[in-house]
Amino acid sequence: MQSNSIRQAETSEEKWMQWLPVVFWITILFIFSTSIFTAAQTSRIIEPILRWFLPGASAATIGLMHMMIRKAAHFTNYGILFWLLIRGPLYGRPYTALALCVCYAFLDEGHQIFVPGRTASLYDVALDSSGALFCRFLHAAISEIV
Repeated sequence: MQSNSIRQAETSEEKWMQWLPVVFWITILFIFSTSIFTAAQTSRIIEPILRWFLPGASAATIGLMHMMIRKAAHFTNYGILFWLLIRGPLYGRPYTALALCVCYAFLDEGHQIFVPGRTASLYDVALDSSGALFCRFLHAAISEIV
């Protein structure tokens, strides 16, 4: 009887441990939604790097590339979230993982309503969700091969 309860406790602990990378990544996403990562703040780092790589680029080109990097980060970050979910606590439940990514995208953008210098955007929710959806398709394709 005691070994069974120990086995259940280990199973519960293992399940909790599967959530740690997800909680870590959601925390990172939350930090990315703060005023530390406004476009004005990230431009201080990204734009000089772009000017170094592309010294002949116009200010408009650098600004556009900065925006594209920020939007690519949305897509990528939620793709990573999907993979963490599907390879961890939601293994075998890709639609639940996808739904959780979409829900968190809405929460993340809703959080930005209250952050100075940030604005909420349904376009960003769509971009976040499309990153997770792309990884869902990628996961399905890989699962067929393997």
